[in-house]
Amino acid sequence: MVKGKPVHTRKVEINSYDLGNHRVLVEGELLDTRPSSGEAKEGEVRTIHHLLARVWVQGPDLTITDADAEMKRIPREGCPEALPGIQKLIGLRIISGFTQKVKDLIGDVKGCSHLTNLFLTLGPVAVQGYFAAYGRKGGARTPDNPAFARVLNSCHVWREDGPYVRSLRAALSKGKKDS
Repeated sequence: MVKGKPVHTRKVEINSYDLGNHRVLVEGELLDTRPSSGEAKEGEVRTIHHLLARVWVQGPDLTITDADAEMKRIPREGCPEALPGIQKLIGLRIISGFTQKVKDLIGDVKGCSHLTNLFLTLGPVAVQGYFAAYGRKGGARTPDNPAFARVLNSCHVWREDGPYVRSLRAALSKGKKDS
C-alpha cells in the first residue's frame, strides 16, 4: 500500500445493459473527490465532479444511436455549456479510429475533458457488453461481423495471426463444412 496523504480520488464505474434487438446501453459514472481543506472537519471529503455519460449502441455494426450526459456536481458554472456537443457522437461507429473521432468532436475546447475521457472509456465497454449479450448467438463470432472486426487486432490475444484467432477461424471453417 502506498504511504502518503491522499489528495485526489477518481472513481469510474461503467455498466452495459442488453436492451434487446442487438441494442445495448452503456452508462458510465465519474466521481472525483478530494479531502476537504480549511474549516472542514478532519476526514471530510468534497465532491469535485460527479458526471454521468450514456451511449445507446446498435449492433452488429456498433453504431451510437443516442448519447447523453449529466453533470450532477461540477466545479464551474460554465461546465454545462459542453453538454450540447455530446449529440455529435450520434452516428459514430465503435471501430478503429473511434478514439480520435471522439476527441475531434468533443475534445479540447469543444467539450469537457472529464466527459470526453468518460465517453472514450465507454467505447470498449460497449464492445464487451455487445459481445456479452450477443456473442454466443449464431453468426456473432464470424470474421464478416463488424463487431468481430472491432476486436480483431485490438490486443495481443486477438491479433490476426495469433493462435486464438486462428483457432476461431478454423472452428468457423469446420462449422461451414459440417453444415
